[in-house]
Amino acid sequence: MRKVLSVLALAAVAGLVTVSTAVPASALTGTEQLGCYVTPSPTQPSPVPKFCGNRMGATSYTAVFQVLNESGAYSYAWSVPAGYTGNIATGCTSTTDYCVLNDLAPTQVSVSVTISQAGQSATLKATANITPYCGNGPCRQ
Repeated sequence: MRKVLSVLALAAVAGLVTVSTAVPASALTGTEQLGCYVTPSPTQPSPVPKFCGNRMGATSYTAVFQVLNESGAYSYAWSVPAGYTGNIATGCTSTTDYCVLNDLAPTQVSVSVTISQAGQSATLKATANITPYCGNGPCRQ
């Protein structure tokens, strides 16, 4: 009887171990964002969500786009407008969560990325609004 109880106890523990180590696959959380930051070239700052414009005049700018609030491993499909693919400095690949565009003149550049994880995907978009400066402030239109 002791042997039977020992075997049953061992089987129960093995079942618990199996259940407790089973981890569900990661999935998109819905909190992921595409952050963006613009700065005079060639500086490459860390992006922040909700700010994607310049605060000073310069002859050229760098726009950094980066996926924020990630949880786990993702794959990325970046979409950069055709006229700006020559400005890609680094990133913008299926394995990088960032895309850096250099040598931008005052313009508006929208970049999107489709993130995929555990069979789910979502498309995130951000627009760099680079305002021309006249002297110490933005030019008036």
